[in-house]
Amino acid sequence: MMRPFKGCIVLAGAALVLSACAADRPTLILSKKSAVELRSMQSRAFESNDRNKVFRGIIATFQDLGYSIRKVEPDAGTVTADKLARLTMTATAYPKDNTRMIVRANAVVKIALDLPGNQVDSPEFYLKRFFEPLSKAIFLQALQVEESDNPAVEKAEETLKNAEERERLAAELERKKAAAEKKKDEAESEQSR
Repeated sequence: MMRPFKGCIVLAGAALVLSACAADRPTLILSKKSAVELRSMQSRAFESNDRNKVFRGIIATFQDLGYSIRKVEPDAGTVTADKLARLTMTATAYPKDNTRMIVRANAVVKIALDLPGNQVDSPEFYLKRFFEPLSKAIFLQALQVEESDNPAVEKAEETLKNAEERERLAAELERKKAAAEKKKDEAESEQSR
């Protein structure tokens, strides 16, 4: 007769141990990079002393990139946005001096919804997937883009296209150089055999 009672105690003990383990589970896995390295990749200065303009640029950039705005705190200069429920990014704008604003972004990605998030520590991620689009948004805002038949807007768009084309060509040239170097190494390896 004591067996069912013992079984309940064992089950209750196991549940307690498992719940304690679940409570110790981290909600965020931080980067192994130093704070200085993270700050360097997560921050950019923009030539503007207009906090509202930069703040609107952050919101517009998130929306252009397909994020859903989750939280906006204008007094703190902070915007938090999610993308596909797996990527959360928070960007904060604050003044550096009388002519520049600093924007700092921090991204957390979740591999699975039930696992803790990982802090993104890739400089390329922040540059290509946030700061370059933000720079373009702030640049176009500075021109007060309203209509595409404005000559200044057309010139700005042409400048952006030319810069993007130069970037594309430079990347293609690097790929070709790497491929040529690889072929050369393979040929040298074949000759040495």
